[in-house]
Amino acid sequence: MIRGAISLCAAFMGMLLFNGAHVQAQEPVTQFQMFGHLTSTAEIIENDWQSDFSLGEHDFFVVSKITPRISFLSETVVAPTGGMGHSSSGFKVSIERARLKYQHREWLSIIVGKMHTPVNYWNDVYHHGRLFFPTIDRPRSFGTAIPIHTLGLRLQGQNIGGINLGYDLVIGNGMSSTDISDGSLQKSLTAAVHIKPKEGMRIGLSAYRDLIKENSTGSHSGHSSTFHYTMGDANWYPVDLNFELYCFSFYRNRGKWETLLETTWNRNSLSDTNDPDLVSVLDSLGRSDNTTFYAYAGRKVSKLDRIYGLLDISNVSEADLHLKSNKLTKFGFGWSHDFSALVRSQVQFERYTGLAGYEVPADDKWEIKLRIAYCLY
Repeated sequence: MIRGAISLCAAFMGMLLFNGAHVQAQEPVTQFQMFGHLTSTAEIIENDWQSDFSLGEHDFFVVSKITPRISFLSETVVAPTGGMGHSSSGFKVSIERARLKYQHREWLSIIVGKMHTPVNYWNDVYHHGRLFFPTIDRPRSFGTAIPIHTLGLRLQGQNIGGINLGYDLVIGNGMSSTDISDGSLQKSLTAAVHIKPKEGMRIGLSAYRDLIKENSTGSHSGHSSTFHYTMGDANWYPVDLNFELYCFSFYRNRGKWETLLETTWNRNSLSDTNDPDLVSVLDSLGRSDNTTFYAYAGRKVSKLDRIYGLLDISNVSEADLHLKSNKLTKFGFGWSHDFSALVRSQVQFERYTGLAGYEVPADDKWEIKLRIAYCLY
C-alpha cells in the first residue's frame, strides 16, 4: 500500500512537470469569497426555555485556476468553540480544505492535500458555506459516523459515459491523525462511485475503512460529544479499533421538488493489533453495528421561497467502544427565502426525541431556529 502511494505521488509530480512544460504561460485566475451566517435559537426542555443569538462559522473560500489543468482550492474557517449551554465563548481557526488538483481527463483527476472525504452526497457537495445548505443543520451522522476530512491522495473521475459515472479512490491519514502528522503506516481507504442517469439526479455508494489507534480521533473525524474520549467513561478503553463505514445517497432535483436520502451503516470492532488477553475480556463489547438515516424534501412555492421537511435518525449500539450509545430522532419543517443569490434566510421548527437509558441523555425538546446566511465576493 505504501509503495503504491509513493508511485502515485511520483506519477502525479511527473504529470505536473510534463504539463508545466507544454502549456502556454497564463496568469492564474483566483476567486476569493467569504461565507458566514447568524443564528437565533429558542428551545424548550421540560418546560424550561432557553434562547440565544449566535455568530456562526465564517468561511474564507479561495479557488484558483493556475493552469488549464491545475487548480487549487482552500477553505479556512473561523468557528465558535461553544454553543447554547456551553461556557466557552471563543473562536478557533481551522484549515478545513487545502487541495491541489490536476485534471488529466474527465475520467482521471489527481488531487492531493486536505479534502472532504467523498463518502456521501452531503459531504461531497456542500462546504461550510451555509448559504447553500437545504436545511439549517447538517445531518446528525456528521457528529458520529462520518469521517469528514482526509489528508492524502485522491483519484477522481467525473461524467463518464451515458450514465455520467463518477468515482473516487482515496488513501490518506487515518481518523487518529492530526493535520501535522499521522505517525502510523496504517492509512484510511475510501472507495466511492456514483451515477447521474438523469438531469438533476445522483445516486451514490461508498465504503470507508480505517484503524482507530488507541480509540482516539484527531483532526479528520466528525465525532463530537458522542465520542467516548473521556477517561471517566466506564465504557471507554484505549484499544485499537477497526472502523468500517458504508453509505448510500440519493439526490433528486426536478421541477419544484428537491429530495435527498442518505443512510449509513457503521461497524466498530476490536483490531487484532491489541493484546489477545484484552481482546478476550472485551469480546462482548468489541463489535457493534450502528446506523443513521436522513431524509429531506423541499418544494418551491415561488421563485424565492421554498418549504421543506426533514427526518434524522441515529442508532448507536450499547456495545460500541468508540461512540456513546444512543437512539435519537429529529424531525422538523422549515421555510427558506432568498433575498438575493447571496443572502438567504431560513426558519426551522424541530422536535427531538431520544430513548432513555442509553448513555447519551434522552433528547426530548422542541426547538425553533432562525438563520441568515450570506456570501461576500
